[in-house]
Parts: sequence; C-alpha cells; structure tokens
Amino acid sequence: MLEYPFINMTEAAQNIEDSLRSVNEEISSALAGIAPEVFDFKKHPFSFMGKAARARFTLLLADALGVSRARAGQAAAAAELTHTSSLLHDDCLDMARYRRGLPTLYAQLGVNAAILVGDLLMAIAFDRAGRAAPELQAELVHAVRRMTEGALIEENSRGKKISAAEAERMTALKTGALFRWCALAACHLARRQDLLEACARIGEETGSAFQVIDDVLDFEGDAGACGKETLKDIKEGKFTLPLILALNDGAAGPKAEGLLAAIKAGPAADLTNALALADLVRQGGFCAAARAAAGERLKNLFPLLDKLPNSDGVAALKGFLLALGERKA
Repeated sequence: MLEYPFINMTEAAQNIEDSLRSVNEEISSALAGIAPEVFDFKKHPFSFMGKAARARFTLLLADALGVSRARAGQAAAAAELTHTSSLLHDDCLDMARYRRGLPTLYAQLGVNAAILVGDLLMAIAFDRAGRAAPELQAELVHAVRRMTEGALIEENSRGKKISAAEAERMTALKTGALFRWCALAACHLARRQDLLEACARIGEETGSAFQVIDDVLDFEGDAGACGKETLKDIKEGKFTLPLILALNDGAAGPKAEGLLAAIKAGPAADLTNALALADLVRQGGFCAAARAAAGERLKNLFPLLDKLPNSDGVAALKGFLLALGERKA
C-alpha cells in the first residue's frame, strides 16, 4: 500500500489512495513497453512515486475543478515521470547515493545510465501528457525548459552568496514550474480557460513553498524519514532560504560565514562544521522562519482556491496545502 504520512486527509480525499495506485499503474504500464535490452526496470528498481506530491496535487486540483480523477490520471503520471527524470539527472550532478530510501540509479549503474534513463522517462512523460490532452504536451515542454533554467541558475550559483529574491526566483523555476504545469493541466482538462491565470499562480506558489520546506528539511530532517541524504545543500555550497536568513542576521551572520569558510576549506568527509552550521540555523529560528514564510504563502492562495467550482474538492485541496507546509519528511 502506498503511504504518505505527511498528509492529513479530509474525508473527501480518503479515496485518493486508490487514484494514486491507478497513477502508479499508469506509469508501470508505460514502462512495461520498454524492452529489457534498452533498460530492465525489474532488475534495477527504484521508486517512481516517492511522496507523489505532484500527482496528489494534480488530482486534488482536478477535483476542485470538477474533473474526474480518471481523466486527470494521465496528467498526474506525466508529472511524476517528469519529476523522476529530473531527479535522475540531479543525482548525477550531486553524486547522490540515496533517493526515496533506495540507492540511486547513479549509485547503482553510474552517470551514463542515470542520464539516459532520465531522458527516456522524459520522453514517456511528454507522450503521456499528449494523451491526456494535446495542448498539455507543449505546456510540459515549456515547464521542463523552466525547470532546467532554474537548475542551471542553481549550478552557476554554487558557493556564491545570493539574496532571498534570487533564491525565490530559482525556486519558482526549479520546482514551481512543474507544479504550475500540474495546475494548468487540470484547468485545461476542465475546459476552464477563465481560470488559467489563477491556476497557474496556485501551482507555482505551491511548488515554491514545497521547495522551501524541502530546503528546511535539509537542515532539520532525518535522513531515514526523508529518504535521502540531509545536509546536502550545505556540503554542495547551495544557498537556500534558511541559510540566507541566518547570513542576513546581525548576530548569527558572522558565525555562519565563518562556518561556511571552514566547510569550504576542510575535507569533504568531515561533517563537523556542516553539523555546526545546521545547528546554528535551527537553533537561531531560521528554519522556523522559512517554514512560516512557506506556510503563509500557501494560506494566501485560499482566496484563489475559493474561486474554484467544487467546494468539497477545494476543502480537500486546502487541507493538502496546509499539510505540505507542516511536513517533516
């Protein structure tokens, strides 16, 4: 059974687990058409759903728009395939060993296979998006471009101190773009062109807030619960909102700067300074401040959500968004 412990579902959303299983079956069906000599998914298994935040968001927003989950399922599958493709590429960039509680494909087979399988999944995602509705394919191409631009900006910013505004722009591209596509997909399927602008904002803001919480969890999360390594951003020289808030603080900033310099100068295997910096960010309240900012961002979407036609679906979606802001893994 698929489990998503960070979600407190309302009664209206209780049956979403069945819908998510259908999305998982949709993905499995797509992968079944890949010949074993191309890639043997049974021999090298990895999780395609993770927490399924993007699929869940797509289905719940479809509910709020009055779209059947059966119609939204292919779009949800396309979203998860796109996300997994991007993770396979990210794991190569970051040399990550674990993802979703399993060894990464990069760790199992190396960079070449991980990149190529990521490309293959992206192609399948484009196909699934087009099957859901023809216009969704071009929209997904645009979303992937925005995701890649965000990743490139992040890569070019490694080791460089950036502002909160620059971090927000990066987050909107890197993560917000795919959530935005999920929202637009549901809106297109509902044939509610009058709500496209509102849905685009709902999606991008949800994605940006989701990423901020992910950044917080790099400092305060448990690797076992998160299913991936923590302190990665610190070790890789990435400046996320919790760290930026600490650096901008009059009291904590100088100490944070000193620890960053020590991390950069010291051996990669020595986590002493990284752990000290993470403790400084947590104890100084900067993780809590970033989490609060993300939660407020999500709550600010509620007036837009109230414009959507299905009130029961809107209530379930609001519960999902609140749970996203509170998640611990």
